[in-house]
Amino acid sequence: MLAWWAHCVSLDDVLLAFGGSEQDFRGVGLAQKFFVNDPRLRTKDHQREMQSYSAVFREASAWMRGRDFTHVHFCEYDHVPLAQDLNALQRARMASENADAIGCRLLRVDCTNHPHFLYHAAKSAFMAFWKSMTRRDNPGVVLSMFVTGSVWTRRTFDAVAAIGDPCPAYLEIWMPTLAHHLGFRVRGLPDQDSFVDNLRDMSANVEEARRAGAWAIHPAKNMWASAEGSRARTA
Repeated sequence: MLAWWAHCVSLDDVLLAFGGSEQDFRGVGLAQKFFVNDPRLRTKDHQREMQSYSAVFREASAWMRGRDFTHVHFCEYDHVPLAQDLNALQRARMASENADAIGCRLLRVDCTNHPHFLYHAAKSAFMAFWKSMTRRDNPGVVLSMFVTGSVWTRRTFDAVAAIGDPCPAYLEIWMPTLAHHLGFRVRGLPDQDSFVDNLRDMSANVEEARRAGAWAIHPAKNMWASAEGSRARTA
């Protein structure tokens, strides 16, 4: 996975948040890494258990202190970059959209039958939280966004990380809605939405997606499984 990322970014600029076993963590050959010991990351039913990336954001924000990064590109392990000029493409899009954060499948879901919204709206504390802290005129706005593949200005990322999880919510709802109510501009990537999914594995569609203009694909879990198998056979 790290070798693949090296095609489009210096590995000195990669920070790995590891949520697996501590034994496997010790074997990861990357200096910039941290172990995430948070049950809210290790969920099975992600929505109902309200899977959270708050611990990951908090640790990453702390690691960046004293370092001059201006943006954060946040990806899950099965999010595979295809464009070698990925960072330049993302920065240009953020500039053209005057965006503080961009991500795929961004939707406004309040007052809809979106299942994530309905599940959270049934909890009175959820809507009350936004009303208590928003910097917006409308405290009722709720957004949904795939967090994997999202790009954040350093200021936005640090602000979201600093809030933590005072009102537990599923990460696809929590992260974009929190950024919005903190006063940041969250924008979508509609031309990239078709390459980022939550169910079908995209591992066999690398070249097809690249030709179609994909910056990255998700999920591609089988790419790393195949690589492990090839390495074992070679050894």
